[in-house]
Amino acid sequence: MDIYLQAVTNGLMVGGIYALVGLSLTIIFGVMKIINFCQGELLMLGMYVSFVLYDQFGMDPFLAIPFVAVIMFIFGAILQSTLITRSVREDDDSNVLFLTVGLGILFQNLCLMIFKSDYHTAVSAISQKNISLGSITISVPRLVSFLILIVVTILIFLFLRYTTIGKQIRATSQNRTGAQVSGIKTSVVYASTYGLGAAIAGITGACLMSYYYVFPTVGSVYGTRSFIVVTLGGLGSIPGALIGGVVLGLLETLGSVVVGASFKDMVVFVTFILILVVKQMIKTKRG
Repeated sequence: MDIYLQAVTNGLMVGGIYALVGLSLTIIFGVMKIINFCQGELLMLGMYVSFVLYDQFGMDPFLAIPFVAVIMFIFGAILQSTLITRSVREDDDSNVLFLTVGLGILFQNLCLMIFKSDYHTAVSAISQKNISLGSITISVPRLVSFLILIVVTILIFLFLRYTTIGKQIRATSQNRTGAQVSGIKTSVVYASTYGLGAAIAGITGACLMSYYYVFPTVGSVYGTRSFIVVTLGGLGSIPGALIGGVVLGLLETLGSVVVGASFKDMVVFVTFILILVVKQMIKTKRG
């Protein structure tokens, strides 16, 4: 029983990271209705920004979060307004899909060229600290990351509900034409939304740096997980992304206990496929 309790605890902590990266993807899709295939690479860039701040200025990864968020927001907004917006077509999504895939490859190779294939990390003041609750051990960096997930989610909710740009984002996500007629500058909304998604990915990366390594292809791992999360929770659903992330984290940790660490990915993907099949059966039945 202690082993399973520890697995559940670890699953919640890991699920917090998955929920954050899934949240960054679902916000972009909810407003722009595009699937961003370079979301994992944005997380990877956020990790490298955090590493550079640590390597050059000795900044703790958690203390670097505001700086990483601002840098990634600006980068995401510029990326959207200069490249992505030019590839969006009303009747064809293939252009933006190919573009985001290409951007992901570009980001990977740029980081490979600059940082090589070495593994880098940033040591936080709490990196090696743990909390013991009876037979359960909780990693402090993972716990702090989970708390950051809660804080970020609350802030996003307040931002979307009470700020002017947040209301404009919600209006654009519901009806872009109606938003344009009402005088909302949808170009600004799209840039802000993509920047927000990039900032959340950067925050996720900064959290990861306190106990994980960054390398040029790390984004592929978390990019795949982000798609699973938003599919489980529903594309465009913020609560769904949170639930999907936690469920995915629990599947991984419990799967590694039941069938072994070597087969935990198999448990995740088999469960994912089953959920897709069930969803399709329900959709067909309703249709």
